[in-house]
Amino acid sequence: MIPGIIAIAFMLPGVPYLFIVALIYGFIDHFTRLNLKELLILGCIATLSVVVDQSAGLIAAHYGGARGKTFLYGIAGAIIGTIVFPLFGGFIGLFIGIFIGEIIRKQHHVHAIKAATAGVIGSVTGITINIILGVIFLTLFLVFTI
Repeated sequence: MIPGIIAIAFMLPGVPYLFIVALIYGFIDHFTRLNLKELLILGCIATLSVVVDQSAGLIAAHYGGARGKTFLYGIAGAIIGTIVFPLFGGFIGLFIGIFIGEIIRKQHHVHAIKAATAGVIGSVTGITINIILGVIFLTLFLVFTI
């Protein structure tokens, strides 16, 4: 479970990893300490984490005024940024992608900056929520198995 928490801290999708570890634990333990109902609860938390991870930045960018293909630019920028600068590149790439998308949409640069900033704030919020979900997941896993 510790690598999963570390993954979350480095802004990676750690809660699904935690779920896989819990599932493996269940199989090894023949589901004596971790029953299927508890595993389903942990699975719901992992699913919620994936949804938050994939949508937080884009939803915030939408509320910041981004529209249309701008979201694709944001996703592409986040992926490229993560590859180029693994720790914070996703944020930088998301910002640049949304900014470029809005400029291409012929929006004023102030509007583009607002939408891009909202996207980054949404991503940071999503990571914060995922950290909380990771702590909840780990706590419940310990409660279920001890």
